[in-house]
Amino acid sequence: MPYRTRLFLQTYTRDSINILENSLKMIHEGNRAFYKVVAVELRTLLCDTTRRHNNILDISLAPRLAPRLALHPLEQDGSFNRSLARIPLAEWLEQPLPTGLEPPITIRELIRKVCDQEGGAHVDPKPDSGLPEELDTAAWITAIGSYAAPELKAALLPENT
Repeated sequence: MPYRTRLFLQTYTRDSINILENSLKMIHEGNRAFYKVVAVELRTLLCDTTRRHNNILDISLAPRLAPRLALHPLEQDGSFNRSLARIPLAEWLEQPLPTGLEPPITIRELIRKVCDQEGGAHVDPKPDSGLPEELDTAAWITAIGSYAAPELKAALLPENT
């Protein structure tokens, strides 16, 4: 594992999942704004990238610790169906949200837009850069985070570390 040891990545992942879980608790206690923190942690864990030498490089924690990570598919009612076969993370992130919006928005796009443009990590000054107003961004990020937190904890963190 280049650049970072597995132990370092596990420690960072444990912290990230802890922040994710506690941010979800804050949302459930009525602090809706914490959806932005949830989005940042989902990005860190699932779909973070950087540019090196004009190439986009995936630096997310989950694929580095569990390259074969697979998650349950998203259903048309917005739930994650645990009775269906899991799909690879890359495919899972490309699932469109069942919102009826055109063009459709994928799980990856939602996470990245909240982080990069809607105030998760950055606020884009361009007025037309955000997500559609009719999309309940906070509810979708909360639902994705609520599903992903226990799945990632089980898949990425060894029992006794």
